[in-house]
Amino acid sequence: MTAATENESPNPVETETTPSVNMAAEATKPAEKKEEEKKNELDAVSTEGITVEKALAGKIVKQLEYYFGDRNLPQDRFMLREVTLDNGWIPLDTMLNFKRLASICNEKPKIAKAVEDSNSTLVVLNEQKNKIRRNPEKPLPKNTEELKLANNQKTVYVKGLPLGLNIDQAEEFFGNHGKTAYIKLRKDAEGKFKGSVFIEFVEQSDADKIVGNKELKFTEEGEPLIVMSRNEYFKSKNQNVKNVKNLKRESQMGGTEQLKHEVPEHVEYEKGLVLKIEGLEGVETSREDMKALFEGHNINWVNFNKGDVEAFIRFEGSAKEALDKVKVDDKFILSGKEAKALVLDGDEEEAYWKKSAHEKAEFFNKKNRKRKFDGGRGGGRGRGKRYRRD
Repeated sequence: MTAATENESPNPVETETTPSVNMAAEATKPAEKKEEEKKNELDAVSTEGITVEKALAGKIVKQLEYYFGDRNLPQDRFMLREVTLDNGWIPLDTMLNFKRLASICNEKPKIAKAVEDSNSTLVVLNEQKNKIRRNPEKPLPKNTEELKLANNQKTVYVKGLPLGLNIDQAEEFFGNHGKTAYIKLRKDAEGKFKGSVFIEFVEQSDADKIVGNKELKFTEEGEPLIVMSRNEYFKSKNQNVKNVKNLKRESQMGGTEQLKHEVPEHVEYEKGLVLKIEGLEGVETSREDMKALFEGHNINWVNFNKGDVEAFIRFEGSAKEALDKVKVDDKFILSGKEAKALVLDGDEEEAYWKKSAHEKAEFFNKKNRKRKFDGGRGGGRGRGKRYRRD
């Protein structure tokens, strides 16, 4: 995902590597071209006696409609090139180079049967049932600024989803709230799902409805999800960036205001990383003891001071996995004493991350205040020696 300050449009449902295609040399002679075309003639695909489960057929057609859809086709260089080669027709063999489609179904007869029996008005088969194209009666809309603004209005940001969520689960969940044009799973630099998505709905009314649902949950026992319009999300992110830039500029120009670190209204975090240890009354332990106990389990941070009755340990990976590995006979033992350890979730987990963000901001703000008191980078000593005037 690009930086929040950019005027971005979320990417499509599934990011795929463009299929490789062997292109004939430009200098191929006419006779050789005819021979090559003859060799590359596609066999017709028969759908006689072929049956496709309804759910599978729906997934096949939906994925094909995505490839040829208004959102993907104009920006997919591979597809745009392919549709110019044969009056819009693309062989099913070529379409199966897309990993997403192949993972749903890699059998041409079933794919052809699914399209043949569907009521899709967007994609059509040729007579031999071995090629597919976008319906010529459904030309691509012009990519105008008005269309872009309308699409942005129908796009929703949702946060707080399970980190193990995949695209099929997302489509199933949000499909219950309206027809979607695309879903983008937001991922970090390492390709891990961040727990948030962008969804563009086909109808504005469906987008408005889900934004207004403040009790939307992924599971009945789960916490309400954070839901807002795409425009509201970027407005909030851009304002935070703008505030920091303005304060930094004032600080660099010698203004009285120092750069102030602020905590955004919505703190993003990965769930399941924090372990809470309770019942430490009278237990002689320390941060070093905790680090030693979890050595090799990628501890990121320990919040504990001697005398505290509870501690918080943050890991780079799953806190539950780390906890399970150090338990003895299903008991958590710290410094020779049994204690209660649990993985934070829900409101308590969110409160931890908000507090952590506030403490981090306050730390940097204190450094700025100290720097201001000391007189900036020179520590109040000025430049060079100072001499008394006689």
